[in-house]
Amino acid sequence: MSLFRSVLLVSLISLAAAFGLLFVGSLLGYEEFRGGYAVIETDVSVDDRTLRALLEKGENYFGGNPESESSQWVFLDEFDSIQTIPLDKFSGRIFPFDPRNDGYADLLRNVFVREDRRFIYIPLKAGNWNIKLLDRQFNELLEDIPFSVEYYGVGRPLSFFFISYAASSLCLLFVCLILRKKNRQTSGIIALIPVFSSLAFFGAPGIACAALLTAFFVMLKDPLNELIALGKSFSPNFLYKKVIYPFRFHLLCIPVFAAALYVLYFFSQLKLLFLLAVLAAGLTVFVITLKILSLSHMEHRRFTPIMILRRSSPEFIFSVYMMPFSIAAFIVMLFAPHMPASYDTNRQFNTFVYEEDYYAHLNFQTSFSMRQMSTSSLSFYNYFFDIDGLPSAGGVFNAAADLNDYPTFPLLHLMEFFQNVNSGQRTNSGDAGGIFENLSLLVLLIFIIPGMFLKGENFSNADSDSVNRKSARDFFHGKLRLIGINRNKKPVYNTRNPSHSLSEAVRRKDA
Repeated sequence: MSLFRSVLLVSLISLAAAFGLLFVGSLLGYEEFRGGYAVIETDVSVDDRTLRALLEKGENYFGGNPESESSQWVFLDEFDSIQTIPLDKFSGRIFPFDPRNDGYADLLRNVFVREDRRFIYIPLKAGNWNIKLLDRQFNELLEDIPFSVEYYGVGRPLSFFFISYAASSLCLLFVCLILRKKNRQTSGIIALIPVFSSLAFFGAPGIACAALLTAFFVMLKDPLNELIALGKSFSPNFLYKKVIYPFRFHLLCIPVFAAALYVLYFFSQLKLLFLLAVLAAGLTVFVITLKILSLSHMEHRRFTPIMILRRSSPEFIFSVYMMPFSIAAFIVMLFAPHMPASYDTNRQFNTFVYEEDYYAHLNFQTSFSMRQMSTSSLSFYNYFFDIDGLPSAGGVFNAAADLNDYPTFPLLHLMEFFQNVNSGQRTNSGDAGGIFENLSLLVLLIFIIPGMFLKGENFSNADSDSVNRKSARDFFHGKLRLIGINRNKKPVYNTRNPSHSLSEAVRRKDA
């Protein structure tokens, strides 16, 4: 097979795998990788606590517990203490004309119950945004209860992810071209660039996985070449002698890469099955690429070059190949939270309760028993005994309690989210990831640092690969064929007569 046909075939296989993974990722909703809220609407006759109990069964699927009428509370001054009353129980606790009823309960309840309809707000995880899957999940959870659902979400800078991946791919391509003489058969690495592009759906952790997988396949290049060279001579004995034992240190690195990938998966929104699919596709494309390119080295005779002197330890040069994707992952981690993204919704949200309303309610209840019934101001005076022993006015009595002793406004995030939805303005994507997700990217340093300090003999002897090779076909027939003959007929072996060239040695043997 000619070199042109080989490159064309490899490109088609790589692009087919890449488009397939991108299609699957798009079908699963990864292009809509965003957080937000699902708003469930039912009839007011449906018991709120029953709804919450059913929806909380999906807490592992959603981004948090549902916000509903029964999940909220109001404060009530009981004169000897401040009681916390569930919102759905408040109307049965005090009368509307009770002076302690400051109107906050009605304002808060209007967020969850209005026009004979009940509303429940469910936070969604980033990445769990496929509407068909969400609809099916709600149908399974709510069983026979009639409901409708609206989705409010905020987009992520997906274009920034893929632009960063494309830029790092160009850098990797230059690295492969620069090191093509020192590290043979880098064409297989280039073929993996389109395959790993689908990991950009997941932002910084996905690009970090692309870096790890690139390093992984660079390390496995030599063992896979040896395995391919076995061909029809494959047997357990040959497998052990030619692959397992010589490359035992390479194989011992596999659990290290697996552990690093698991750390990225565990602390991010990466999907395990999708990551395994990318790994399987990458392995398939890489092996096929090595096999096809090995058949294109000679025009008339199929030839697979293998090393006579095998490396006993992995090449830490893989650190150089993973550097472009690693840098891109850290850049995305730093800049993605500040990239503009638009809120997505089909309608506006018109019912709000503000943080100021909450703290006004809290301040009223904590100071109610110290107020005059005729006014809402704190008009009682503070008295103290003066030096003459008589009481003197010391100013207005401050009956306000320390608000730090009470919970903060529970609907702050929900209300701010819907205010941004209504504004229609672009906002920060908020895709900063958790602290553990960002720290998980540091596993890349475990593989980059050795390449900076542990060069060893793998780099110094890398140029000898193109000389010290033999035909796998001749080897398995017991015939050692000398290759790599220099056209200038320079001495190759240190013999007693240094003027003997490799070609003369071949002629003497044939004679």
